Amino acid sequence: MSAPQRNAWLALAIVVACAIAAVVALRLHDAIVRSQERVTRERLLLDVARTRVAETATLAHATAPERSGELRAAIERVLTANGLRYGKLDAQRGDDAQHIVIEAAPFDTLVRALDELMREDGVRVIDASLAARVDAGTVRAELALAR
Repeated sequence: MSAPQRNAWLALAIVVACAIAAVVALRLHDAIVRSQERVTRERLLLDVARTRVAETATLAHATAPERSGELRAAIERVLTANGLRYGKLDAQRGDDAQHIVIEAAPFDTLVRALDELMREDGVRVIDASLAARVDAGTVRAELALAR
């Protein structure tokens, strides 16, 4: 092989090596960008998780307001104000809780009423059984409520 041919092959090899290096560099750059996006997304998820942990800790330390009024009256007042009709279930022996059943209630209305009971009257749910109804967003609820 003559010197000019060797120089041509060497030049071609250098060009091919540069092209391969450029392709590899572009792929690495794309991989780095994707990794940075994943890191950003994971940081956001971590921030959300930390916020929820802090909220949960706050809720765990929050105390229910103490109320001395009649439990049945509070339940009646709040459920009626939210448009929920209920029936009483037989209480279990030695149980101070009020056992009620709501045959059909919009789920969001039920949650709102239970939250109101907790915030305003210190009445909390100690047992709940919810079943979906045929109507979308409606549930049947068997609840045990106490202070």
